[in-house]
Amino acid sequence: MIDIDGFLNYMYEEELSENTRESYIFAVKNFAKKFDEVSKQNIVAWKQELMESKSPQTVNLRLTAIEKYCKYKNQKIDVKRIKVHKMHSIENVITAEEYQRLLDGLINDGYMNHAIIIVLMAKTGARISEVLRFKKKDLQKDYIDMKTKGKIRRIYFPESLKVQIKDWIADKKDDDYLCCNHYGVQITSRGVAGFLIGSAEKYNIPKSHLHPHAFRHMFAIEFLKRNSNISLLADILGHSGVNTTMIYLRMSQQEQKKEIDKAVNW
Repeated sequence: MIDIDGFLNYMYEEELSENTRESYIFAVKNFAKKFDEVSKQNIVAWKQELMESKSPQTVNLRLTAIEKYCKYKNQKIDVKRIKVHKMHSIENVITAEEYQRLLDGLINDGYMNHAIIIVLMAKTGARISEVLRFKKKDLQKDYIDMKTKGKIRRIYFPESLKVQIKDWIADKKDDDYLCCNHYGVQITSRGVAGFLIGSAEKYNIPKSHLHPHAFRHMFAIEFLKRNSNISLLADILGHSGVNTTMIYLRMSQQEQKKEIDKAVNW
């Protein structure tokens, strides 16, 4: 019998992020629909089934979830991951032009709660799990010290952000969350992902560009266009070193192809 409730409590104690907990629980529930027992044989069979319809990255994420469950149950089961060729480019990032079109559309259509969320994502570079924890009082001190992934990091609120949303949040109390749904209740990361996908066709933006992490990528790319201090950006994004941040200096595949076409003219 798969112990979902016990696993969830275990992940709370391990201080895993909300997004990670949701992802792992989804994966374990998927496994539990097909198998009553966690064993090497069952996990391998599940892996083979997943490979028929899921991307290698998704399969590996599901395997990581079930491996975490095994750790919770004190079972030592190792399953080989699918090898994924690492692309040295940045893809599926919302552009500054698409961001502005989305923001203008949301404001014009009266979706101010959604507009606040995308501005917070785009102008802080914070993860969606962090953005959803912002309160009005945090803006008043220019930053928030947030515990994420077992460490404390400081997230700053730029002046342009505070000025932009000042009137939008005027009716909120100091302890109110900034990110709410149309009922005024704190929205979930899944809720944010849902309204972004729903906005794709409406505002003529590729669906692949409309996911919460795309705004974190956009923040990094736009920041480096204006300030080349890669170490500073690494600190802002909460990276442990600049190697992770260096990806934002690379071109997209489309940009790479364009430069190759220009260069290869012999």
